[in-house]
Amino acid sequence: MSTARYASSFLFATLTFVSAIGWSQATSTSLRDAALAETSAKGTAQKYASDAQTTGMLVLKDPKPEIVTRPWQYFAGFTAQQFQAKGTVTTETAGTFDLSQNDQTFMPGLTFGVMTPEWNLKNILISGGVRFDASMATQNAAVTLPSGATIDDARLNTTMASLGPVLNISHAKVSWLALTFTPQYGNLNYTQTSSNDFAHFSKQASYLAMNYGLDFRLTKKWSVFTEWSQRELRDQNQEIALEKDNFELGTRVSW
Repeated sequence: MSTARYASSFLFATLTFVSAIGWSQATSTSLRDAALAETSAKGTAQKYASDAQTTGMLVLKDPKPEIVTRPWQYFAGFTAQQFQAKGTVTTETAGTFDLSQNDQTFMPGLTFGVMTPEWNLKNILISGGVRFDASMATQNAAVTLPSGATIDDARLNTTMASLGPVLNISHAKVSWLALTFTPQYGNLNYTQTSSNDFAHFSKQASYLAMNYGLDFRLTKKWSVFTEWSQRELRDQNQEIALEKDNFELGTRVSW
């Protein structure tokens, strides 16, 4: 009886030990399989930026410093307008010269300036800057002295120079066309020369002008423009005068 009980106990212990070894091997196999499954798993695409994981640092760049330090745009061009001298000049030796008796003449000119980069405000493009204009015309002038003598070699020279701010406004859909507004402060000079000293004089006066124009951009760097100017002498007591309304054409390149 004791022998049978001993055999039963030995058999139970043996089965328990074998079961433990089998469970351990099964557990190890399960863990190994799980690890291999994890390493072979493929990631899924993330639909939202908040779901994405990055190993670096996300940097948001402020465009304002780049806009502020961006180079300004320079321009230069040629202009042309018809000009009529106005007013009178009185001298002690030769009496009064009526400038309006001279014919209308062609006056070429130059324009220089600098513009800021364009600012886009809800598809409205705005830029500003500064512009300098210089024009000159020369024409023959007939002078009749109080004595009745005629001087036929006189020449009337007219110069104009002005400076002022510029404002350009356009729409993003028609950026090739811009409205321009240019208030200016200028100087007008009439100088007459001749081999006869009696026909000499020089008069100058300052003026204010407001220019309204259209700028047509033909290429990225080349444009043509038209401009209507309203001018007025600052000193209304001057003998000389200036056309109040004037129309001008021009072309310019920028870089």
